[in-house]
Amino acid sequence: MCSVNVFNSNSSVPDNIIDFRGEYLQVSKMYIFNNQSMEDEMKSSRMINHLIVSAFALLIVFAACSSPAVTGMKVHIQNGEYEDTIHLADSVIAEGDSLNAAIWFYRGQAQYNLSDWEGASESLMKVHSLDVKSQFDILSYWGALYNAAAFRLNDGDIDGAKYLLETGKELMHAVPNFDLLLGEIALGIEEDVDVALICFNSAWALDEIQIASLEASIADTDEPAELYYLEGDLDRAVTIGIQALFNTGVINTMKAVECDVEEEKTQFYQDAKDAFSTGLLLDPTSIDILKSLAEVYMMEGDYESAITVYDETLLNIETGVNEGWIPIEDAVMISANILVSKGFALIEMNRYGDGINELNQAREMAGNDYMVLATLAHAWFTMEEYDEALLVLDETIILDGLTPGEYANAYYMIFACNTRIEEDEAAADALETALEYDPENGEYWGLLASTYSRLGRRNAAIEAMEKAELYGN
Repeated sequence: MCSVNVFNSNSSVPDNIIDFRGEYLQVSKMYIFNNQSMEDEMKSSRMINHLIVSAFALLIVFAACSSPAVTGMKVHIQNGEYEDTIHLADSVIAEGDSLNAAIWFYRGQAQYNLSDWEGASESLMKVHSLDVKSQFDILSYWGALYNAAAFRLNDGDIDGAKYLLETGKELMHAVPNFDLLLGEIALGIEEDVDVALICFNSAWALDEIQIASLEASIADTDEPAELYYLEGDLDRAVTIGIQALFNTGVINTMKAVECDVEEEKTQFYQDAKDAFSTGLLLDPTSIDILKSLAEVYMMEGDYESAITVYDETLLNIETGVNEGWIPIEDAVMISANILVSKGFALIEMNRYGDGINELNQAREMAGNDYMVLATLAHAWFTMEEYDEALLVLDETIILDGLTPGEYANAYYMIFACNTRIEEDEAAADALETALEYDPENGEYWGLLASTYSRLGRRNAAIEAMEKAELYGN
Protein backbone atom coordinates (compact mmCIF):
# COMPACT_ATOMS: atom_id res chain seq x y z
CA MET A 1 0.00 0.00 0.00
CA CYS A 2 1.17 3.39 -0.94
CA SER A 3 1.37 5.74 2.30
CA VAL A 4 0.23 9.39 2.61
CA ASN A 5 3.11 11.81 2.09
CA VAL A 6 4.50 13.53 5.17
CA PHE A 7 4.03 17.28 5.05
CA ASN A 8 5.01 17.98 8.65
CA SER A 9 8.67 17.54 9.56
CA ASN A 10 7.95 16.86 13.23
CA SER A 11 9.09 13.27 13.72
CA SER A 12 6.94 12.80 16.82
CA VAL A 13 3.66 12.87 14.92
CA PRO A 14 2.07 10.21 12.69
CA ASP A 15 3.29 9.96 9.10
CA ASN A 16 0.07 11.26 7.59
CA ILE A 17 -0.05 14.52 9.50
CA ILE A 18 -0.16 17.65 7.37
CA ASP A 19 0.53 21.25 8.19
CA PHE A 20 -0.67 23.93 5.81
CA ARG A 21 -0.64 26.75 8.33
CA GLY A 22 0.79 29.97 6.97
CA GLU A 23 -0.45 29.37 3.44
CA TYR A 24 -3.09 31.59 1.92
CA LEU A 25 -3.30 33.71 5.04
CA GLN A 26 -5.24 36.79 4.03
CA VAL A 27 -4.38 39.76 6.21
CA SER A 28 -6.92 42.55 6.23
CA LYS A 29 -5.29 45.83 5.37
CA MET A 30 -6.26 48.91 7.41
CA TYR A 31 -5.98 52.05 5.37
CA ILE A 32 -5.31 55.15 7.50
CA PHE A 33 -6.04 58.47 5.89
CA ASN A 34 -4.79 61.85 6.95
CA ASN A 35 -7.85 63.89 7.85
CA GLN A 36 -6.45 67.18 6.58
CA SER A 37 -5.54 65.80 3.17
CA MET A 38 -8.96 64.21 2.91
CA GLU A 39 -10.64 67.53 3.63
CA ASP A 40 -8.51 69.26 1.06
CA GLU A 41 -9.80 66.84 -1.56
CA MET A 42 -13.45 67.15 -0.58
CA LYS A 43 -15.02 69.58 -2.99
CA SER A 44 -18.61 69.35 -1.82
CA SER A 45 -20.78 68.58 1.18
CA ARG A 46 -22.30 65.77 -0.86
CA MET A 47 -19.04 63.82 -0.63
CA ILE A 48 -18.87 64.46 3.12
CA ASN A 49 -22.44 63.29 3.59
CA HIS A 50 -21.75 60.19 1.51
CA LEU A 51 -18.75 59.26 3.66
CA ILE A 52 -20.72 59.81 6.86
CA VAL A 53 -23.52 57.56 5.66
CA SER A 54 -21.04 54.90 4.51
CA ALA A 55 -19.21 54.94 7.82
CA PHE A 56 -22.48 54.71 9.72
CA ALA A 57 -23.55 51.74 7.60
CA LEU A 58 -20.21 50.07 8.22
CA LEU A 59 -20.65 50.45 11.96
CA ILE A 60 -24.08 48.85 11.72
CA VAL A 61 -22.62 45.86 9.83
CA PHE A 62 -19.87 45.36 12.41
CA ALA A 63 -22.37 45.66 15.23
CA ALA A 64 -24.63 43.08 13.61
CA CYS A 65 -22.01 40.38 13.15
CA SER A 66 -19.68 41.08 16.04
CA SER A 67 -19.62 41.51 19.79
CA PRO A 68 -17.02 42.77 22.25
CA ALA A 69 -15.92 39.17 22.86
CA VAL A 70 -15.64 38.38 19.15
CA THR A 71 -13.75 41.62 18.53
CA GLY A 72 -11.39 40.76 21.36
CA MET A 73 -10.81 37.28 19.90
CA LYS A 74 -10.01 38.79 16.51
CA VAL A 75 -7.46 41.11 18.09
CA HIS A 76 -5.86 38.23 20.00
CA ILE A 77 -5.60 36.18 16.79
CA GLN A 78 -4.09 39.09 14.85
CA ASN A 79 -1.51 39.41 17.61
CA GLY A 80 -0.79 35.69 17.62
CA GLU A 81 -2.23 35.35 21.13
CA TYR A 82 -3.93 32.04 20.51
CA GLU A 83 -4.07 30.84 24.11
CA ASP A 84 -5.79 34.12 25.07
CA THR A 85 -8.24 33.64 22.21
CA ILE A 86 -9.21 30.20 23.48
CA HIS A 87 -9.44 31.40 27.09
CA LEU A 88 -11.77 34.24 26.08
CA ALA A 89 -13.90 31.91 23.96
CA ASP A 90 -14.22 29.36 26.77
CA SER A 91 -15.20 32.12 29.20
CA VAL A 92 -17.94 33.37 26.89
CA ILE A 93 -19.20 29.83 26.25
CA ALA A 94 -19.23 29.11 29.98
CA GLU A 95 -21.35 32.20 30.53
CA GLY A 96 -24.01 30.82 28.20
CA ASP A 97 -23.16 32.24 24.78
CA SER A 98 -22.55 28.82 23.22
CA LEU A 99 -24.76 29.35 20.17
CA ASN A 100 -22.62 32.05 18.60
CA ALA A 101 -20.89 30.52 15.58
CA ALA A 102 -18.28 33.28 15.55
CA ILE A 103 -17.08 32.34 19.03
CA TRP A 104 -16.53 28.74 17.94
CA PHE A 105 -14.94 29.77 14.66
CA TYR A 106 -12.23 31.94 16.19
CA ARG A 107 -11.75 29.39 18.95
CA GLY A 108 -11.15 26.74 16.27
CA GLN A 109 -8.84 29.04 14.34
CA ALA A 110 -6.70 29.57 17.42
CA GLN A 111 -6.66 25.85 18.22
CA TYR A 112 -5.65 25.10 14.65
CA ASN A 113 -2.70 27.45 14.89
CA LEU A 114 -1.65 25.69 18.11
CA SER A 115 -1.89 22.28 16.39
CA ASP A 116 -4.69 21.25 18.75
CA TRP A 117 -6.34 19.14 16.08
CA GLU A 118 -8.95 17.52 18.33
CA GLY A 119 -9.99 20.85 19.82
CA ALA A 120 -10.07 22.57 16.44
CA SER A 121 -12.16 19.72 15.00
CA GLU A 122 -14.70 20.06 17.82
CA SER A 123 -14.93 23.83 17.27
CA LEU A 124 -15.24 23.60 13.49
CA MET A 125 -17.95 20.95 13.70
CA LYS A 126 -19.80 23.23 16.11
CA VAL A 127 -19.46 26.13 13.65
CA HIS A 128 -20.99 23.97 10.92
CA SER A 129 -23.99 23.13 13.10
CA LEU A 130 -24.61 26.79 14.08
CA ASP A 131 -23.57 28.70 10.95
CA VAL A 132 -26.76 28.18 8.93
CA LYS A 133 -25.89 31.04 6.55
CA SER A 134 -22.36 29.71 5.94
CA GLN A 135 -20.69 32.99 6.92
CA PHE A 136 -17.50 31.32 8.08
CA ASP A 137 -14.99 29.57 5.83
CA ILE A 138 -14.23 26.33 7.61
CA LEU A 139 -12.93 24.68 4.42
CA SER A 140 -9.54 26.33 4.90
CA TYR A 141 -9.14 24.37 8.15
CA TRP A 142 -9.92 20.90 6.81
CA GLY A 143 -6.47 19.81 7.98
CA ALA A 144 -7.71 19.88 11.59
CA LEU A 145 -10.14 16.99 11.07
CA TYR A 146 -7.66 15.13 8.89
CA ASN A 147 -4.81 15.46 11.39
CA ALA A 148 -7.03 14.56 14.33
CA ALA A 149 -8.10 11.45 12.41
CA ALA A 150 -4.46 10.60 11.71
CA PHE A 151 -3.59 10.81 15.41
CA ARG A 152 -6.55 8.61 16.31
CA LEU A 153 -5.45 6.12 13.67
CA ASN A 154 -1.93 6.15 15.08
CA ASP A 155 -3.41 5.39 18.52
CA GLY A 156 -5.40 2.45 17.16
CA ASP A 157 -8.77 4.20 17.30
CA ILE A 158 -9.95 3.12 13.85
CA ASP A 159 -13.62 3.94 14.38
CA GLY A 160 -12.77 7.36 15.80
CA ALA A 161 -10.53 8.14 12.86
CA LYS A 162 -13.19 7.05 10.37
CA TYR A 163 -15.80 9.20 12.13
CA LEU A 164 -13.68 12.32 11.72
CA LEU A 165 -12.86 11.51 8.11
CA GLU A 166 -16.50 10.88 7.25
CA THR A 167 -17.45 14.10 9.03
CA GLY A 168 -14.76 15.93 7.09
CA LYS A 169 -16.24 14.62 3.84
CA GLU A 170 -19.68 15.87 4.90
CA LEU A 171 -18.47 19.33 5.94
CA MET A 172 -15.85 19.89 3.25
CA HIS A 173 -17.03 18.07 0.14
CA ALA A 174 -14.24 19.16 -2.19
CA VAL A 175 -11.28 17.79 -0.20
CA PRO A 176 -9.94 14.47 -1.64
CA ASN A 177 -7.65 13.69 1.31
CA PHE A 178 -10.47 12.32 3.44
CA ASP A 179 -11.40 9.71 0.84
CA LEU A 180 -7.74 8.83 0.30
CA LEU A 181 -7.12 8.03 3.96
CA LEU A 182 -10.45 6.20 4.26
CA GLY A 183 -9.34 4.10 1.30
CA GLU A 184 -6.02 3.31 2.94
CA ILE A 185 -7.81 2.26 6.13
CA ALA A 186 -10.17 0.03 4.15
CA LEU A 187 -7.32 -1.51 2.15
CA GLY A 188 -4.51 -1.78 4.68
CA ILE A 189 -6.38 -2.35 7.95
CA GLU A 190 -9.85 -3.66 7.18
CA GLU A 191 -8.81 -5.49 3.97
CA ASP A 192 -12.04 -4.44 2.28
CA VAL A 193 -10.92 -3.90 -1.30
CA ASP A 194 -14.39 -2.99 -2.54
CA VAL A 195 -14.79 -0.11 -0.07
CA ALA A 196 -11.18 0.92 -0.69
CA LEU A 197 -11.77 1.05 -4.44
CA ILE A 198 -14.82 3.30 -3.97
CA CYS A 199 -12.80 5.64 -1.74
CA PHE A 200 -9.83 5.85 -4.11
CA ASN A 201 -12.08 6.49 -7.10
CA SER A 202 -13.85 9.24 -5.16
CA ALA A 203 -10.52 10.76 -4.09
CA TRP A 204 -9.33 10.92 -7.69
CA ALA A 205 -12.64 12.38 -8.92
CA LEU A 206 -12.31 15.25 -6.43
CA ASP A 207 -8.59 15.64 -6.99
CA GLU A 208 -8.96 15.82 -10.77
CA ILE A 209 -11.26 18.83 -10.34
CA GLN A 210 -8.82 20.40 -7.90
CA ILE A 211 -5.88 19.96 -10.27
CA ALA A 212 -7.77 21.53 -13.16
CA SER A 213 -8.78 24.48 -10.98
CA LEU A 214 -5.24 25.03 -9.73
CA GLU A 215 -3.79 24.83 -13.23
CA ALA A 216 -6.30 27.44 -14.39
CA SER A 217 -5.45 29.72 -11.46
CA ILE A 218 -1.73 29.38 -12.17
CA ALA A 219 -2.31 30.31 -15.79
CA ASP A 220 -4.27 33.41 -14.74
CA THR A 221 -1.83 34.89 -12.22
CA ASP A 222 1.44 36.72 -12.54
CA GLU A 223 1.74 37.47 -8.82
CA PRO A 224 4.93 35.69 -7.58
CA ALA A 225 3.70 35.04 -4.02
CA GLU A 226 0.35 33.68 -5.18
CA LEU A 227 2.07 31.61 -7.87
CA TYR A 228 4.39 30.11 -5.26
CA TYR A 229 1.50 28.90 -3.10
CA LEU A 230 -0.58 27.74 -6.05
CA GLU A 231 2.29 25.65 -7.41
CA GLY A 232 2.79 24.12 -3.96
CA ASP A 233 -0.89 23.23 -3.81
CA LEU A 234 -0.69 21.75 -7.30
CA ASP A 235 2.28 19.58 -6.31
CA ARG A 236 0.31 18.25 -3.35
CA ALA A 237 -2.78 17.68 -5.47
CA VAL A 238 -0.71 15.72 -8.00
CA THR A 239 0.71 13.61 -5.17
CA ILE A 240 -2.80 12.83 -3.93
CA GLY A 241 -3.87 11.92 -7.46
CA ILE A 242 -0.92 9.60 -7.99
CA GLN A 243 -1.62 7.80 -4.71
CA ALA A 244 -5.32 7.38 -5.50
CA LEU A 245 -4.70 6.17 -9.05
CA PHE A 246 -1.86 3.83 -8.05
CA ASN A 247 -4.02 2.19 -5.37
CA THR A 248 -6.94 1.95 -7.80
CA GLY A 249 -4.71 0.18 -10.30
CA VAL A 250 -3.31 -2.20 -7.69
CA ILE A 251 -6.79 -3.18 -6.44
CA ASN A 252 -8.08 -3.81 -9.96
CA THR A 253 -5.01 -5.94 -10.66
CA MET A 254 -5.72 -7.98 -7.51
CA LYS A 255 -9.34 -8.41 -8.57
CA ALA A 256 -8.25 -9.59 -12.01
CA VAL A 257 -5.92 -12.22 -10.55
CA GLU A 258 -8.65 -13.56 -8.27
CA CYS A 259 -11.43 -13.49 -10.89
CA ASP A 260 -12.48 -16.70 -12.67
CA VAL A 261 -14.82 -15.08 -15.20
CA GLU A 262 -12.74 -14.24 -18.26
CA GLU A 263 -14.77 -11.21 -19.35
CA GLU A 264 -14.65 -9.68 -15.86
CA LYS A 265 -10.94 -10.47 -15.56
CA THR A 266 -10.28 -8.61 -18.82
CA GLN A 267 -12.23 -5.60 -17.56
CA PHE A 268 -10.34 -5.52 -14.27
CA TYR A 269 -7.05 -5.56 -16.15
CA GLN A 270 -8.27 -2.74 -18.39
CA ASP A 271 -9.39 -0.67 -15.37
CA ALA A 272 -5.95 -1.20 -13.83
CA LYS A 273 -4.19 -0.10 -17.01
CA ASP A 274 -6.44 2.95 -17.28
CA ALA A 275 -5.63 3.98 -13.70
CA PHE A 276 -1.88 3.49 -14.14
CA SER A 277 -1.88 5.30 -17.48
CA THR A 278 -3.72 8.27 -15.98
CA GLY A 279 -1.21 8.30 -13.13
CA LEU A 280 1.60 8.50 -15.67
CA LEU A 281 0.00 11.60 -17.16
CA LEU A 282 0.53 13.21 -13.75
CA ASP A 283 4.06 11.87 -13.36
CA PRO A 284 5.58 10.13 -16.39
CA THR A 285 8.67 9.24 -14.32
CA SER A 286 6.87 7.28 -11.56
CA ILE A 287 8.84 4.04 -11.22
CA ASP A 288 6.13 2.35 -9.12
CA ILE A 289 3.38 3.06 -11.65
CA LEU A 290 5.52 2.06 -14.63
CA LYS A 291 6.47 -1.24 -13.00
CA SER A 292 2.87 -1.94 -12.04
CA LEU A 293 1.64 -1.22 -15.56
CA ALA A 294 4.27 -3.55 -17.00
CA GLU A 295 3.21 -6.26 -14.57
CA VAL A 296 -0.37 -6.04 -15.82
CA TYR A 297 0.86 -6.51 -19.38
CA MET A 298 2.87 -9.52 -18.18
CA MET A 299 -0.20 -11.07 -16.57
CA GLU A 300 -2.13 -10.58 -19.78
CA GLY A 301 0.67 -12.22 -21.76
CA ASP A 302 1.33 -9.00 -23.69
CA TYR A 303 5.08 -9.31 -23.34
CA GLU A 304 5.90 -6.83 -26.10
CA SER A 305 4.06 -4.03 -24.30
CA ALA A 306 5.58 -5.07 -20.99
CA ILE A 307 9.11 -4.87 -22.40
CA THR A 308 8.40 -1.40 -23.82
CA VAL A 309 7.31 -0.17 -20.39
CA TYR A 310 10.24 -1.88 -18.66
CA ASP A 311 12.68 -0.13 -21.03
CA GLU A 312 11.05 3.22 -20.26
CA THR A 313 11.31 2.48 -16.55
CA LEU A 314 15.02 1.68 -16.82
CA LEU A 315 15.61 4.99 -18.61
CA ASN A 316 13.77 6.86 -15.85
CA ILE A 317 15.84 5.10 -13.19
CA GLU A 318 19.01 6.20 -14.96
CA THR A 319 17.65 9.76 -15.08
CA GLY A 320 16.75 9.58 -11.40
CA VAL A 321 20.29 8.57 -10.47
CA ASN A 322 21.80 11.32 -12.62
CA GLU A 323 19.48 13.95 -11.13
CA GLY A 324 19.90 12.66 -7.60
CA TRP A 325 16.34 11.66 -6.73
CA ILE A 326 17.08 7.92 -6.72
CA PRO A 327 19.98 6.61 -4.59
CA ILE A 328 22.38 4.39 -6.53
CA GLU A 329 21.80 1.46 -4.15
CA ASP A 330 18.05 1.60 -4.72
CA ALA A 331 18.51 2.01 -8.45
CA VAL A 332 20.64 -1.15 -8.64
CA MET A 333 18.05 -3.33 -6.92
CA ILE A 334 15.09 -1.86 -8.79
CA SER A 335 16.89 -2.25 -12.11
CA ALA A 336 17.87 -5.83 -11.31
CA ASN A 337 14.23 -6.73 -10.56
CA ILE A 338 13.10 -5.13 -13.79
CA LEU A 339 15.75 -7.00 -15.77
CA VAL A 340 14.52 -10.26 -14.23
CA SER A 341 10.96 -9.53 -15.37
CA LYS A 342 12.15 -8.37 -18.77
CA GLY A 343 14.30 -11.50 -19.14
CA PHE A 344 11.30 -13.67 -18.27
CA ALA A 345 9.19 -11.88 -20.89
CA LEU A 346 11.86 -12.41 -23.54
CA ILE A 347 12.08 -16.11 -22.71
CA GLU A 348 8.30 -16.41 -23.03
CA MET A 349 8.63 -14.79 -26.47
CA ASN A 350 11.23 -17.44 -27.38
CA ARG A 351 13.93 -14.78 -27.56
CA TYR A 352 16.19 -16.99 -25.48
CA GLY A 353 19.53 -15.33 -26.12
CA ASP A 354 18.18 -11.87 -25.26
CA GLY A 355 16.43 -13.25 -22.19
CA ILE A 356 19.55 -14.96 -20.86
CA ASN A 357 21.56 -11.77 -21.41
CA GLU A 358 19.07 -9.71 -19.38
CA LEU A 359 19.04 -12.27 -16.59
CA ASN A 360 22.82 -12.44 -16.45
CA GLN A 361 22.90 -8.63 -16.20
CA ALA A 362 20.47 -8.86 -13.31
CA ARG A 363 22.69 -11.44 -11.64
CA GLU A 364 25.72 -9.20 -11.99
CA MET A 365 23.80 -6.37 -10.33
CA ALA A 366 21.98 -8.26 -7.57
CA GLY A 367 24.23 -11.26 -7.03
CA ASN A 368 22.76 -14.67 -6.29
CA ASP A 369 19.27 -13.42 -5.47
CA TYR A 370 16.47 -16.00 -5.35
CA MET A 371 14.30 -14.38 -8.02
CA VAL A 372 17.26 -13.93 -10.34
CA LEU A 373 18.40 -17.54 -10.00
CA ALA A 374 14.89 -19.03 -10.13
CA THR A 375 14.07 -17.09 -13.29
CA LEU A 376 17.41 -18.03 -14.84
CA ALA A 377 16.72 -21.69 -14.05
CA HIS A 378 13.28 -21.34 -15.61
CA ALA A 379 14.91 -19.91 -18.72
CA TRP A 380 17.33 -22.81 -19.08
CA PHE A 381 14.47 -25.26 -18.44
CA THR A 382 12.33 -23.63 -21.14
CA MET A 383 15.30 -23.92 -23.52
CA GLU A 384 15.57 -27.63 -22.56
CA GLU A 385 19.03 -27.04 -21.16
CA TYR A 386 18.31 -29.12 -18.08
CA ASP A 387 21.88 -29.55 -16.87
CA GLU A 388 22.35 -25.77 -16.93
CA ALA A 389 19.09 -25.34 -15.03
CA LEU A 390 20.19 -27.85 -12.40
CA LEU A 391 23.50 -26.06 -11.90
CA VAL A 392 21.64 -22.81 -11.20
CA LEU A 393 19.18 -24.58 -8.88
CA ASP A 394 22.04 -26.14 -6.90
CA GLU A 395 23.18 -22.57 -6.18
CA THR A 396 19.62 -21.52 -5.37
CA ILE A 397 18.92 -24.05 -2.60
CA ILE A 398 22.03 -23.04 -0.63
CA LEU A 399 21.00 -19.39 -0.41
CA ASP A 400 20.45 -18.03 3.08
CA GLY A 401 17.06 -16.78 4.19
CA LEU A 402 14.82 -18.60 1.75
CA THR A 403 11.17 -18.93 2.70
CA PRO A 404 9.47 -22.35 2.83
CA GLY A 405 7.67 -21.45 -0.38
CA GLU A 406 10.92 -20.59 -2.13
CA TYR A 407 12.56 -23.84 -0.99
CA ALA A 408 9.53 -25.81 -2.15
CA ASN A 409 9.53 -24.15 -5.57
CA ALA A 410 13.26 -24.64 -6.07
CA TYR A 411 13.06 -28.36 -5.25
CA TYR A 412 10.00 -28.69 -7.47
CA MET A 413 12.05 -27.27 -10.35
CA ILE A 414 14.82 -29.76 -9.57
CA PHE A 415 12.17 -32.49 -9.75
CA ALA A 416 10.97 -31.17 -13.12
CA CYS A 417 14.47 -31.13 -14.60
CA ASN A 418 15.26 -34.64 -13.41
CA THR A 419 11.92 -35.90 -14.73
CA ARG A 420 12.75 -34.52 -18.19
CA ILE A 421 16.10 -36.31 -18.24
CA GLU A 422 14.40 -39.46 -16.83
CA GLU A 423 16.28 -39.45 -13.54
CA ASP A 424 13.25 -40.62 -11.54
CA GLU A 425 15.09 -41.43 -8.30
CA ALA A 426 16.56 -37.92 -8.17
CA ALA A 427 13.18 -36.53 -9.17
CA ALA A 428 11.44 -38.38 -6.32
CA ASP A 429 14.05 -37.20 -3.80
CA ALA A 430 13.60 -33.59 -4.90
CA LEU A 431 9.81 -33.73 -4.71
CA GLU A 432 9.90 -35.36 -1.28
CA THR A 433 12.04 -32.47 -0.11
CA ALA A 434 9.66 -29.96 -1.69
CA LEU A 435 6.81 -31.56 0.28
CA GLU A 436 8.73 -31.08 3.51
CA TYR A 437 8.34 -27.35 2.91
CA ASP A 438 4.83 -27.50 1.42
CA PRO A 439 3.24 -30.65 2.87
CA GLU A 440 -0.35 -29.86 1.80
CA ASN A 441 0.35 -29.31 -1.88
CA GLY A 442 -1.99 -31.73 -3.65
CA GLU A 443 -0.32 -31.23 -7.02
CA TYR A 444 3.07 -32.24 -5.62
CA TRP A 445 1.59 -35.37 -4.06
CA GLY A 446 -0.03 -36.32 -7.38
CA LEU A 447 3.24 -35.92 -9.27
CA LEU A 448 5.07 -37.90 -6.61
CA ALA A 449 2.52 -40.71 -6.96
CA SER A 450 3.25 -40.88 -10.70
CA THR A 451 6.99 -40.87 -10.07
CA TYR A 452 6.71 -43.69 -7.49
CA SER A 453 4.64 -45.64 -9.98
CA ARG A 454 7.36 -45.37 -12.62
CA LEU A 455 9.87 -46.56 -10.03
CA GLY A 456 7.67 -49.56 -9.23
CA ARG A 457 7.00 -48.38 -5.65
CA ARG A 458 3.32 -49.33 -5.69
CA ASN A 459 2.45 -48.89 -2.02
CA ALA A 460 4.21 -45.51 -1.83
CA ALA A 461 2.36 -44.46 -5.01
CA ILE A 462 -1.00 -45.36 -3.44
CA GLU A 463 -0.21 -43.42 -0.27
CA ALA A 464 0.92 -40.41 -2.30
CA MET A 465 -2.27 -40.52 -4.38
CA GLU A 466 -4.37 -40.60 -1.22
CA LYS A 467 -2.55 -37.47 -0.02
CA ALA A 468 -3.16 -35.87 -3.43
CA GLU A 469 -6.89 -36.50 -3.10
CA LEU A 470 -6.85 -35.30 0.51
CA TYR A 471 -5.27 -32.01 -0.39
CA GLY A 472 -7.37 -31.42 -3.48
CA ASN A 473 -5.23 -32.29 -6.50
